[in-house]
Amino acid sequence: MSVITASRGERASATPPFGANFRLLMGGSFISMLGSRVSSIAYPLLVLRLTGSAADAGWASFAALAPSALAYLPAGALIDRWDPRKAMLRSEMGRGAVILAIVTLLVSHLIGVVGLVELAAVEQILAVFSGLAERRFASSLVEPRQVVPALASSEARTHMVILVGRPLGGLLFGLWRLLPFLADSLSFAVTVGALWRIGKRQGGGSRERVASLHLWHEITNVFGWLRRHRFAEIALLLTGGATLVSQALIMVFFAEAHVGKLPSIGIGVVLAASGAGGALGSAAASLLFRHFEYHLLQIQMLIWAVMFGILFLWGGPSFWVMAAVMAVMGLTGALGNIEVDTFLVQNAKTMLARVMSVGRLTSLVALALGPLLGAFLFARFGFERAIFGLLLITVALLAVALSALPSALRKMHRRCDQRASREDDDGRGGRRRTLAHRGVPASVTRRKPTASGSAAR
Repeated sequence: MSVITASRGERASATPPFGANFRLLMGGSFISMLGSRVSSIAYPLLVLRLTGSAADAGWASFAALAPSALAYLPAGALIDRWDPRKAMLRSEMGRGAVILAIVTLLVSHLIGVVGLVELAAVEQILAVFSGLAERRFASSLVEPRQVVPALASSEARTHMVILVGRPLGGLLFGLWRLLPFLADSLSFAVTVGALWRIGKRQGGGSRERVASLHLWHEITNVFGWLRRHRFAEIALLLTGGATLVSQALIMVFFAEAHVGKLPSIGIGVVLAASGAGGALGSAAASLLFRHFEYHLLQIQMLIWAVMFGILFLWGGPSFWVMAAVMAVMGLTGALGNIEVDTFLVQNAKTMLARVMSVGRLTSLVALALGPLLGAFLFARFGFERAIFGLLLITVALLAVALSALPSALRKMHRRCDQRASREDDDGRGGRRRTLAHRGVPASVTRRKPTASGSAAR
């Protein structure tokens, strides 16, 4: 087992520019993510227009997303076997075909809510494969010292998609209910074209790995890897907890905004502040990681606890305080995400997709449970006590981060050093055996004593 961290020389040296293939992949993937965000806003709005029921819209959104939770772990094992570019290409082509089918059926008036949910679920499952393949493919296109800037670029892209996609989806749906889906289908065409161009430049691409184990064993192996890499295991749980808390906070804010009749533009500004903060954090990630390395997640939890304390003591239902808190949480959240992803990319090369699938499944569960937690806390205790409850959860996460993460990282460093020492000893022993086999006396291979050592003897 090895734990890879950047040396001082690598951290100090300038990061070389990204290659053309990486830039092409990021550009195509950004367009695809933007199209998906636009259509994801349109799905519940379309169901609401078809049925007139907000409850139906909520259940339809849940039913479309739930099957993808079952796909993450097997998808991770399969993506680790396959050529990631080809896997992403096939997944994006399948997603585009599903969206075009939805448009065609809506125009023909041949689809209802059930059929729409079924097709949306298929598209979400294909999105699981595409997302895991994209991360594995992107990591193969950068040099080791480019990992942090590459992940920062990917994180910034995600926040920009959230920032732009939400209002754009609502705008396009308001113009014509099919426009978001048409835009999404065009975005897949752009991504497929980008992947096709990368394939032509690369030639045959990477060879797909022949499975040596049954799929189920490959899936369960990832949990053994996480037990050996306790830092990754704890970090993934902490990021899942952070997602739970942030989603609960958004729901508490929505409920308070509804009671206080906050204008829609105010709600949009608060959500945009989170996206803007995340983009800013992504831009600063490379510089901050060089200084703090694997302490960014601890810093995130500490600042989040301070932000919840500010909300509880001075925030109340203040719109501006909530916007500032969301911006700071978005900034530090991006830093924590980049730290975790950097560790996984550098240390889980042979099972990156499987480890990422565990992380994304954890986040998906948190995304589903967070709004329920926020709604329960607000309905039962009101705004201030709901914030206090989320503060307690964040303090618990901070305690875990401060106590468990440093010891897990030190333990893995010790194991790495011990293994390196054993390998050095084995190498010297092997060299002596080789020289002896060639007729060189063993005394020649022994280390000569120093002058001080001779005098002592």
